Amino acid sequence: MPDFADSKLNDLLRRLPDWIRRDLASTDASRRARAEDSLHAMLMPLIAGGSAAGKDAG
Repeated sequence: MPDFADSKLNDLLRRLPDWIRRDLASTDASRRARAEDSLHAMLMPLIAGGSAAGKDAG
């Protein structure tokens, strides 16, 4: 992984909301799925090489 992408990933993980962190570890399948979907949406711009998660690409 290029240093730039690695840095962006680290930034994204540091900024994860507490509810996502809690729900990823939840035993409740629906809460875990909601957190996984949210994390996926935050990661997609990073993977695509676009803007940082939470910012508009357009």
